[in-house]
Amino acid sequence: MKIISIIESLKASRCLFLIVLSTLLPASAFAHHSGALFYSMDKRITISGEVQRFNFRNPHAIVELLVENDAGEVEIWTCETSAPSALRRRGWSQQSIAAGEVVTLEGVPSRDGTLLMRITSVTKADGSQVGVSARMDD
Repeated sequence: MKIISIIESLKASRCLFLIVLSTLLPASAFAHHSGALFYSMDKRITISGEVQRFNFRNPHAIVELLVENDAGEVEIWTCETSAPSALRRRGWSQQSIAAGEVVTLEGVPSRDGTLLMRITSVTKADGSQVGVSARMDD
């Protein structure tokens, strides 16, 4: 009788494990997403401003940019680019962009109208370009 109880308990544990696993797998399928989920890939925007912060970390490097809008108010834009590993292959480093420097970013805007963009190119105030691929999927 005790052996049957142990076997039934193992079956129940295995069933519970499979249920938990099946709920986690669909979430992992979206862990690396297409840019088309968040960005209007058919539109292009250009913004200029002062770099508030450059975060050269996974999963994507982020530039926070202080941009003056048409009303003269300063807005904080979050501008995403590729993973640091991909950026390093194009010559980027943590020192590629510094807080306080003025840059012009080109890219695609967010679908929902928030102050978010995917960067396709970076131009510094002196006209030099920082190597950003036009690819949206890395």
